[in-house]
Amino acid sequence: MSEQFYAFCFPEPDGWHTPSVTLNSAEEVFRYTQLHGKTGMFREIRVTDSGDHIVVQMIDGQYVWPEEWKQFNKEDAAG
Repeated sequence: MSEQFYAFCFPEPDGWHTPSVTLNSAEEVFRYTQLHGKTGMFREIRVTDSGDHIVVQMIDGQYVWPEEWKQFNKEDAAG
């Protein structure tokens, strides 16, 4: 069985959040964060694993975790 991830949207960092959305792959995580993190509606997006560890975090439309995903910030800036 593949690992599941749980995404949460925060209108303000560290404030209240939306109910979790279950995601089933890294591609789904990427698409979800791009859609919800780039619209400006939510200031922070957090994605956790089943152990409640943060696996992806985006604040103000920029990836801050993991380090490897910060490269996507540069790609967005380039066009």
